Amino acid sequence: MRRPNLSTMVILASSLLLIHLIGLVNSSLGSWGFYLYLPGLFFIAPSLYLERFRAILAIVIIGFSLDLQNNTPFGFHATALIIFHLIGTQWVQIGKRGELIRPFLLQIMANFLISITLMIATYSLSKDSSAWSLYRFCSDTMLSMLIFIPLSRWFPLFCEDLLLLFRAIGDQGTRPA
Repeated sequence: MRRPNLSTMVILASSLLLIHLIGLVNSSLGSWGFYLYLPGLFFIAPSLYLERFRAILAIVIIGFSLDLQNNTPFGFHATALIIFHLIGTQWVQIGKRGELIRPFLLQIMANFLISITLMIATYSLSKDSSAWSLYRFCSDTMLSMLIFIPLSRWFPLFCEDLLLLFRAIGDQGTRPA
């Protein structure tokens, strides 16, 4: 039995929790000069477990929360995540049938392209020292990708476990390892 409103709330709550946990980690890493930037994590779970309208609604809310967390222009992350959701809907549906590499590659591409877009935007709009320099971009992207790889596999499974726990979706059998 599917409960779409409960599913939406569970996905939103888990995504917002992870966004704020990443913010806490970033506040500690900032003293060492690193910043985790992981927006690519947050469009796969809504795409997998929610219908199109609820997925887009959840992605918009998640995107606005990422804008607040990362101090980016209002709507930047929402727009970027919706674009990747719409482009990758068919890729994600293949991942529902057990193939895990396509959603994983889509998440990596999304995270990298959103990072590049933000770096170019901050560099072109701000010529002062607060711009994201190329050296800082490379070091942050490399560290983010090291953290992103295990999180991209873990987060959709975490959302699925929460959905099953709250009985928002029916038991889907055994999932791939």
